[in-house]
Amino acid sequence: MEMNGGSDEEEFGFSRNYFLAKELGGSGKKSTHKLSDINIVDEQELRAAADNIEPKHEKEIEDLMKSYKSLYPRWVFELRCGFGLLMYGFGSKKALLEDFASSALTEYSVLVINGYLQSINIKQVHTLKCDSWVIGHCVIFPYSLALMK
Repeated sequence: MEMNGGSDEEEFGFSRNYFLAKELGGSGKKSTHKLSDINIVDEQELRAAADNIEPKHEKEIEDLMKSYKSLYPRWVFELRCGFGLLMYGFGSKKALLEDFASSALTEYSVLVINGYLQSINIKQVHTLKCDSWVIGHCVIFPYSLALMK
């Protein structure tokens, strides 16, 4: 595969100019901006503004939740086989996991651990997990789910 020599030279010129600009310009300047100069918004005002935001992509989110719900039987099977579930991506997965636990895991006991709470530490989670293991519960972590038989 042959590359265009002109575009290579052009890319070299761009990168050379970039590094020259970084080398020559502005490295000695300090910003006069301070953290104290930031206007802090009142919490009530912020909440009021957030309430006025119109939700976008409602149809897409609804379709995505429906597609997840169709996977619930598979998730239960995978959990019963000893595998874990990993939920990742933009947005909170809390509602999805709570719906999964309340609708697909009705035959099992469920223990929800909200890992985002600052009052919970790893020792408490481990103790709850060990207690649940003995009793035979299902444990839900913020982004993972483990079914214990």
